[in-house]
Amino acid sequence: MRLPTLPTWVWIALAALVIVGLEVATIAACGPWDPWETHYGEVARQILVRSDPLDLWWKPGYGPDGNAENTFWSKPALPFWLMALSMGLFGVGSRPEADEMVRSPWPEIAIRMPSMLAGLLCAVFLGYVVWRLLRDETAPRSRGPDRASRPSGPDLAARAGIFTAVVLATMPQWAIVTRQALTDMFLVMPVSVALGAWALAWLQPDRVLRRRSLGELIRRPAGEGGGWSRRVRRWTIPWDRAYVVFLLGVILAAVVPLAVLHMHVISDDTVARVAKFTKKPNIPSVATLRQIHFHLLAYWPVVFGLLVVSLRWARRSQVWMGVLYVAAGVSLVGKGMIGPGLVGLVVLADLVVRGRFDLLRRCGLVAGTLLFALASLPWHHAMALYRGKPWINELIVINNLARFGSGEQDQAVGGFAYYVRTLGVAALPWSAALPAALWSATRRLRSSSSDQPDAPGASAATRGAAVRRFALLWAVATLALLTYSVTKYYHYLLPVLPPLALLVGLWLGDLTEKTDDAGSRRTAWVTAGLGIGVLGLVLRDAVVEPAWIVHLTTYLYDNMWRNGAPPTERLIVMAVPFALALLLWAARRGRAAAAGMVFSALLTLGWIMNSYLPAASEHWSQRPLVKAYYDGRGPEDPLFSWWYYYRGETFFTKASVWVLKELDKDKLFAAIDEHRGHGRTIWVITTIGHGKRLKTSVPSDLRAGVEVVMETTHYSLLKFPVP
Repeated sequence: MRLPTLPTWVWIALAALVIVGLEVATIAACGPWDPWETHYGEVARQILVRSDPLDLWWKPGYGPDGNAENTFWSKPALPFWLMALSMGLFGVGSRPEADEMVRSPWPEIAIRMPSMLAGLLCAVFLGYVVWRLLRDETAPRSRGPDRASRPSGPDLAARAGIFTAVVLATMPQWAIVTRQALTDMFLVMPVSVALGAWALAWLQPDRVLRRRSLGELIRRPAGEGGGWSRRVRRWTIPWDRAYVVFLLGVILAAVVPLAVLHMHVISDDTVARVAKFTKKPNIPSVATLRQIHFHLLAYWPVVFGLLVVSLRWARRSQVWMGVLYVAAGVSLVGKGMIGPGLVGLVVLADLVVRGRFDLLRRCGLVAGTLLFALASLPWHHAMALYRGKPWINELIVINNLARFGSGEQDQAVGGFAYYVRTLGVAALPWSAALPAALWSATRRLRSSSSDQPDAPGASAATRGAAVRRFALLWAVATLALLTYSVTKYYHYLLPVLPPLALLVGLWLGDLTEKTDDAGSRRTAWVTAGLGIGVLGLVLRDAVVEPAWIVHLTTYLYDNMWRNGAPPTERLIVMAVPFALALLLWAARRGRAAAAGMVFSALLTLGWIMNSYLPAASEHWSQRPLVKAYYDGRGPEDPLFSWWYYYRGETFFTKASVWVLKELDKDKLFAAIDEHRGHGRTIWVITTIGHGKRLKTSVPSDLRAGVEVVMETTHYSLLKFPVP
């Protein structure tokens, strides 16, 4: 089979059109899930409602448990800033209509859009990294009118880059996270950018930055101006695409958040609101705001100093190291300490394996440390002053150190096999290609020369071997760190997917070469058979436990959370082309094999996005029930959240819900009595099991009127009139 010889940009456009089309077309096909989309969405909405990007809040509603939570301190701020910004741009979350969160798809689109953009841009960036590192710098690139001299299709580097992006974007766990309002993508995306920047800095020959003089930019005649003016116009500044990437990163990731926080702290509205707080220990005051203001002032000289230093950079490696430090800082404010930890661990592993500790002298550690601090510390610094030790204990100690060292829940523990089994479903069907991709990578490493990839004139083969080694180190180090952590959730596996996509993408790029060297025929057939065996085991797990795909992005896996997922037998049909493609690869039909694998992955992705997730959402999302409440309620009918606390009831009602987390009949009776004599109907949302006990839990004179309005596998909506 021969792939059409289309230009590289056409292949990129086709891949982007298919994958982005699937993501965009299905982003609002199902309501936000419990857990945790609705929780995070409400935290972001509170930023808009309270006009406060500093102190994150969660308001569960009113009632006896309505004040059980107020502040939200378990996650850093970046994901919620972006969700709030998106909600503001889409105009949702703060309108006067009580039912706006269930009347249109815009709330789902708004809270999910940042994650989708981050996931897709991460896939594109990794593809770019592969292309830059593998391309032959000595190959002629015709830009003239002679079309015959132009390449008729993508070269090996471009194909490997395109395949890398496609593989990552079509892995089920990656695809689902990119269309859900979770915090994980704001960890994995900056970590991947940081490690990609490391590769661009030290896995290819370095070069001098392109520069331009100020005179060229000002375009004034040489004779105009005095001596000082002429000297200034001779100054040069970086005029390089890599530097533009760095500069944009600093502005968006560091300068803009710092400016927003600073303006918020000194604004009249903030001062007036904080002045009303009760004067107690650990409660912020106007003096606290003044203290934060003076501390934030210290960051601005750092911004100016780093800008001046960066203008003096002469090498491309300095710029990409700057990108690494900024991205590592973003990962800290995106998810927590695990982000910089992953970056540091993989970089250290690469230094040790390559024996290149000399790079430490060239990494710009002083400026890099300041860049990292500028991107990560202002919000943490301000919150430490604003809320003090309780906030530090909640975010740093409990939700970072304790989760890593002592665990959080009994269901969230396991050994090495915990993530290995999950990886099969998370990367389906590409998990079946991993044996072949790993075998190919290790074979290339054994046969590679000892030349350094950053040596002047290093060949594409040397750089390709270095990229494979780096991807292996990235995957192994990340999986080891996640396995070492006591707390284990399925979605914690997400950081392992980018390096595995790199390995598979590089392998697919090799398959499409006419001179593909499949190595030993017997070994190729054995590896293909192993991949088909892996595919069979993964499909068995997915069919036996249909909820496993849902669990890839949630944290509750027991009891009712195992019910309600649609059947997954169709995955078997969609995996058949992948199994056949592995056989074609063993038979040295590389291009046909690559086409079959991509086709199978797109089929799988399309079914998960268009069929599986919408069907599962009918049970995992509370949106249908809350919509039924707004469709049928009277003007003053209240909604009770009883013996139940899964956050969606708050997000969809914009916190206009009465909350009681326990059975407690006395409190329930008291709330019901407040509505007597008004001719209202009380609506109750709860779990399916607790809903069956509501009739025996309300006053005896109201039991006959209890009626089930709507039920899903997980939730129940009931109502009863109160005369």
